[in-house]
Amino acid sequence: MAKGYKTAMSMIRCSAGTVPLPIQLPMGHGVTSKNMALLNANDHVPMLNIMPFGICKNKPVLPPGANVCIPVTPMAWRDGDTHCFVSGAPALTKDSCLTCMMGGTIKFM
Repeated sequence: MAKGYKTAMSMIRCSAGTVPLPIQLPMGHGVTSKNMALLNANDHVPMLNIMPFGICKNKPVLPPGANVCIPVTPMAWRDGDTHCFVSGAPALTKDSCLTCMMGGTIKFM
């Protein structure tokens, strides 16, 4: 894992969120490292792979509870390893990042 390949349950943080959390992978891609499923650039689905990061700092001030983070991540992760593919998509590394349409950037911790 010289490139720092990321696996399911790796911790991620959104620059606009208040709580870090592990990335989810309900069904592995069949490729593992140390018995953990490797992630690929297509593991960006809100509420499947990417859960809410607490409160979103980029939402306007709304009634209590309305600023809850609901990730909006329609595009694939960027900066995956294009020399290592997992189920047809670049493997995620420690340098991969994901853009949330609410204005945050999601990165591995």
